[in-house]
Order: sequence, then C-alpha cells, then structure tokens
Amino acid sequence: MLTTMTALAMTLQAASAPALCNYAVVAGSRRDRSVWVYRSPSMGARKTAKIKAGSPVFVCAGNAEWFQVHYADGRHSCRGTTGGLDRRLASTCASGWVHRHRIAVVAR
Repeated sequence: MLTTMTALAMTLQAASAPALCNYAVVAGSRRDRSVWVYRSPSMGARKTAKIKAGSPVFVCAGNAEWFQVHYADGRHSCRGTTGGLDRRLASTCASGWVHRHRIAVVAR
C-alpha cells in the first residue's frame, strides 16, 4: 500500500510541475553581432527590438522557421534561469519572434 501511495504522490507532484520555456542563447554571425526580434513570425512583420549575440533567451513556442522567445531588456526583467523559465513568469519578460537559425537552444 505504501508503494501505491508513493506512486500517487509522485504522479500528482509531476502533474503540478510548471511548464517551462527552454533556455537558449542568441547565435550571432561574423557579420551580425545582434539579431532582430519581430512582432510575429514573418520577415514582413514589424521589428520590435535587437538582441546581442550571446544574450540569454527562453524559447516558449515555435514553428518550422521561427521561435517565440522571452528575454530581459531595459524595461522587462525576465526571471528565468539556465534551467528554463516558468511559463507563469513569462509576462515579466519582453517577447517576440526570432528566426530559428539565430537561436541555440542550450537546455530542454
């Protein structure tokens, strides 16, 4: 009976674990030392910010070509760690879309 109770407790604990956004860094190139952040996942969308290469970001969603990222800037703190960002705290971050090849996901 103890093992059944332990299994149930572990299941409930896992079910209540927060969803995390993956920790990543911005990957620059020789030519570009920073990357543009877009309002939506399209090169035709409005550019909203630039992030320097090597800056930490958190990948919360994506599609075939784009990642939705959350990051800290001058107006927004972003309380994630190298372990990830709790999605409940994502509203404290600046956010936007970055082309997928410009982001290096470090931890999933």
